Amino acid sequence: NIVMNTVIFKTSVQNRIEMIGVKPVLNLLFGKKNWLFSYEDKLLKVMTTVPCTDMIKAILKENGLVGEELRLVF
Repeated sequence: NIVMNTVIFKTSVQNRIEMIGVKPVLNLLFGKKNWLFSYEDKLLKVMTTVPCTDMIKAILKENGLVGEELRLVF
């Protein structure tokens, strides 16, 4: 069984135009159905089987954006 982890980032994205460069990269790396962006709260959620925090931060940075991983504490 493959375990999918959800990684959540609070981002600096202000509008859809800022996501133009990010979308194709996320689609290629994770698949269209494995990530979701909420413009309302600026959260990027990625479902993955591998550690990807640094990679996602780099993708956002290359597009002039900032993203910080939100860690859930139980």
